[in-house]
Amino acid sequence: MGIRSKLKKELMNLDALGLMTADDVRAYLNVHLKIARDKFSLISRFNTHHSQVQAGLPSTEKALKFERHRLFKDVLYPKTAVQKWLSQACQTCG
Repeated sequence: MGIRSKLKKELMNLDALGLMTADDVRAYLNVHLKIARDKFSLISRFNTHHSQVQAGLPSTEKALKFERHRLFKDVLYPKTAVQKWLSQACQTCG
């Protein structure tokens, strides 16, 4: 993560609010998934979802809730929503 991203994240106070950026979600998935095939599949699904959300299109990942930062308009994900989505997605992964 670059210095600008890090400063912006600190300025938004995301950790205290329990929110994650898209990069945080990708890192979280990388750490919490053991099988490389599942990592690739879920990170790909997340990237597709994130791109759709940024473009204002409907997403197929209904369980993955998000919100927009009021000032910066970044798409942010509540950590609890990411954890819930991951547990549901892992059940379908096998």
